[in-house]
Amino acid sequence: MRLARFLALALATLAPVSSAFAFDHSKLDALLKAHVSGGKVDYEAVRAKQADLDAYLASVSAASGDLGMGFYINVYNAIVIDALLDSGAALPANVTDLKGFFDAKKYKVAGRDVTLNDIENGVRTKYKDARIHFAFNCGAKSCPPQRAGAWPEDQAGLSAALDSATKAFFNGSGLKIDDAKKEIQVTKLMEWYGQDFKDNTGTLEAYLLKYTSDATKAAQLKAAVDGKYTVAFLNYNWNPNKK
Repeated sequence: MRLARFLALALATLAPVSSAFAFDHSKLDALLKAHVSGGKVDYEAVRAKQADLDAYLASVSAASGDLGMGFYINVYNAIVIDALLDSGAALPANVTDLKGFFDAKKYKVAGRDVTLNDIENGVRTKYKDARIHFAFNCGAKSCPPQRAGAWPEDQAGLSAALDSATKAFFNGSGLKIDDAKKEIQVTKLMEWYGQDFKDNTGTLEAYLLKYTSDATKAAQLKAAVDGKYTVAFLNYNWNPNKK
């Protein structure tokens, strides 16, 4: 494993997003723009440019200063891509086949050894913004789509991007209305992290109503909520999100 390339998260000193801090995400941004489409990653194309990903990871490992939410989202997503590539010549059948991928394997970041869960939970605890669940990409098909570019760090730009990603997810495959079963079927993320969503809007239904922007689907959702449909959670596909 290439331990020297992994990033660090200073969980105790997570700071608010600041436009004054501008970390250079250009190498990651270029890789994602070139090799992500339709929310899927061309892993073999990224593998051919491993040196660029290595250079980005090395720079993040030495990062310090005012590191905000956008920084950590980019760090998480870059680690996931690199770790999947590092798992072998072929990607695993399922992301969960990689032992300790989320909760045991340590990645060096800004001087500290952290897991992917440490990064995600640090951001969740600090910012209490459930929209992050549509920005963190775990490398699986049921994850919200991988962004074709780095996430912005400035507060206004990041908030707009998070809004857009959250709405796009619920307008798409992350929300289904099953009138036959009288179910509002949603991503399993809303089961695993249900309290995050409830903390933002009170109920899962209220969160869905807030961020479902497609007019037709929003009307179907409102009718389902008014009809007291049950919230059910969709099965999660852990196959890699490869092109």
